[in-house]
Amino acid sequence: MLTDEEKWRFDLHGYLVLPQAVSPADVQRMVELSDDWHARDDADLPPPLKSYRDPSTRATTPRSINQVEYVDEVFQRLVLNAEIMRVVLALTHNCPQHLGCALTQNTRQSDALAFHGGVSGGLHHPANDYQAVDGEVFATFLNAGVSLVDVPKGTGFVCIPGSHKSHFARPAGVDITDGPPVVDNVSVRAGDVVLFTEALCHGALRWTQQTPRRTVFVRYGTSYASWSPGSGPLEQYRDAIPEELYELKQVAGFRQRKKVVERLLQDMGEGGQTS
Repeated sequence: MLTDEEKWRFDLHGYLVLPQAVSPADVQRMVELSDDWHARDDADLPPPLKSYRDPSTRATTPRSINQVEYVDEVFQRLVLNAEIMRVVLALTHNCPQHLGCALTQNTRQSDALAFHGGVSGGLHHPANDYQAVDGEVFATFLNAGVSLVDVPKGTGFVCIPGSHKSHFARPAGVDITDGPPVVDNVSVRAGDVVLFTEALCHGALRWTQQTPRRTVFVRYGTSYASWSPGSGPLEQYRDAIPEELYELKQVAGFRQRKKVVERLLQDMGEGGQTS
């Protein structure tokens, strides 16, 4: 399902750009919802939406609204987007689990996002495994950054290409504002997707445009990974999502092929149980 060039690019850089993977109509709908929800206080958000908070959160920290796939079908379509799933299935060897969706909004007042992911103290986090063996690539934790706006150079997503394979801690002097060849700043259009392994060291430059940067981060893992048992669907909202998405959110046994995966593979002309 991945071309030889896509395998080469992902192995080399740790990310792929999927141009125009999301329809303009769905992009517009998500922009409308983003503007509506981000204008509300947390208490006024429709359940089960909630804003992500951690001890480092400040007034200038970009807001992230999670669990959006339970509230509107446009995000349900996004999770099962054929172009995104083509890559996710290949990278998880047909054993994916949907971990969650986050709808983020950055303004010119928002903080930049420092580098995270990649190697810490010379070691990769065990949940962020990456391998390239026997002509295939494999990743246990993936993030599809779906841009809902055009993102020009000089702002937005940055990463250290190839850092998903590094065995050495990042030097203290390397910063998100460094340019090539050490740091990539990925310019995309509305409807494009930057799909990357969380083993990649990545961050975001401060947003510079008049209107907000709106992004949906759709996260996937391998359905049998050791860190997956704490995840899974929200049972009290099971009726709010389609059966295929409910199944995709579930933990599964090692190499167990889900029904939704079989359907996707058949749609892609890749049907047939092989593991």
